[in-house]
Amino acid sequence: MTTSVPSVLQLATAPSLATELLRAAVDRRPARPGEVPSLAVYVPRLSARPDALARYREECGFQADGFLPLPYPQVLAAPLHLALLNRPEFPYRLLGMIHVRNHIQQERRLEEHEPLSIRVWLEGQREVRQGRELDLHTEVEADGRLVWKGLTTMLRRLPGAAERTREERPRESTDEEDPSFRDSFPTTWSVTEDTGRRYARASGDYNPIHLHALSAKAFGFSRAIAHGMWTVSRCVAELGDRARAPALTLTSEFKRPLPLPSRVVFQKAPRSEAAVAYRVRGEDGTPHVRGELVTGTPDPRARKS
Repeated sequence: MTTSVPSVLQLATAPSLATELLRAAVDRRPARPGEVPSLAVYVPRLSARPDALARYREECGFQADGFLPLPYPQVLAAPLHLALLNRPEFPYRLLGMIHVRNHIQQERRLEEHEPLSIRVWLEGQREVRQGRELDLHTEVEADGRLVWKGLTTMLRRLPGAAERTREERPRESTDEEDPSFRDSFPTTWSVTEDTGRRYARASGDYNPIHLHALSAKAFGFSRAIAHGMWTVSRCVAELGDRARAPALTLTSEFKRPLPLPSRVVFQKAPRSEAAVAYRVRGEDGTPHVRGELVTGTPDPRARKS
């Protein structure tokens, strides 16, 4: 795998996600700006567990067709992500990090039982209005060839970021300005109160902000919120045959937390022969997730995300 990261922690198998979440829960490192070091975690052989994959498919709406759903390698990599962000060299507390964007590129469909090797690393930090954004990279190989890669952008809010006045905040574009959806047919989803707990059992992600209103309140939420990757996975499942093409690029942007329970509206709209846009909004128009799925191998001359 091509990377310039010098410090690599190699593990025989993926760490326990529950253990990593517990470590994150008791972590008391301060919320202040810090330099992000060059860190990586690598597992040379990892496969999807049939029971966990079956639960994931059931919760997100995917068919059992012998292949991993497009977002599923992110689930496999999640314990490595947490192990990386829990490293003592990492300057920020893990709990409270906010997933703001996600980019996935698949070179071919992955068979559900094939062994994979996964490397994750940190590279890229920048100051934004709310604090600091960090880029978490994931590469998945099969038989020594790169088959899937992801870029997860996280936000770490920092003291003072919320004190800026409304006049300092740039106007944010809205989904209403996107003409792609004018003629699309909306589908209403009832997202139940236990969605976070069900997806946690499927993915292993027991972050307390997703489980109960009481545990979410400790982190500033009035109600539990849906996992961002549950929402994205449900959208991909709704895209049907388009999401079962061999080569795919999926971009997702998380706009507002999706509180549980909720009724939301899903829409998809073709933008070209190869691209389809999608979004999830509340019935009141609140944007939650929007993105695009593109079939085919991206032009290597195009700018990287």
